[in-house]
Amino acid sequence: MCTVVYIPDNKKVLFASLRDESPVRARAIVPEIYTEGDIYFLSPKDPMAGGTWIGANNSGNTIILLNGGFENHARREMYRKSRGIIVSELLATKLPVEEWKHIDMEDIEPFTLIMCSNTVLFQLVWDGIKKHEIIQDKTIPHIWSSSTLYNAAIKKYREELFKQWIAEEPFVSKLSVLNFFKTFTNAQNGFIMNRDEKIKTLSYTSIEISDNNTTMSYYDLLANTYHNKSIPFIKVKDQMAIKDL
Repeated sequence: MCTVVYIPDNKKVLFASLRDESPVRARAIVPEIYTEGDIYFLSPKDPMAGGTWIGANNSGNTIILLNGGFENHARREMYRKSRGIIVSELLATKLPVEEWKHIDMEDIEPFTLIMCSNTVLFQLVWDGIKKHEIIQDKTIPHIWSSSTLYNAAIKKYREELFKQWIAEEPFVSKLSVLNFFKTFTNAQNGFIMNRDEKIKTLSYTSIEISDNNTTMSYYDLLANTYHNKSIPFIKVKDQMAIKDL
């Protein structure tokens, strides 16, 4: 929820996400398949708020949360609803972008969603005042960093590191992305970070989308455990097949 990458190639699409949180927060529930009507989605779960920061459903939609909008904001003590609950609610729909357009965001903390839906790559931003819908180029790799933890200069530096790595890396996989994340070891602003044990990188999650299924791999970096689960992709009316990505 604090660093997200998107990498396409000829055979699959790879998303990867690092979750930076307080290490005393209750440990996340490992990825499971949840069912809502005729939709089922795969995601880890935050036991404190009950939502998630990353997931994919059987309609071919992938949604990943980043804390904050375009810039950092002054955080209030209480909000009406957790942003992670919104992610779970959108994963339970066939057309999450349309649902996002109609959600009442009043008294919701600013956030960004990186979403792949109906073969389009979106960056959806709630800045606390207004919603923004940005269509990204799905043919090239991208990296996003959370505005609540990283200023513009650090975001730019991380992006430069990512572009250099992409240009030099002959074979991209979920493991090579994780190894790349480990190369920038600055405790404050590194990809895998640790700010005096108050906030640190707790987990790494990847989503690989192929013609036939979506596979999620979840690494609990504190417990040093690994979980892997897949869901088949099904074509849904009014949506195009994932192979068209």
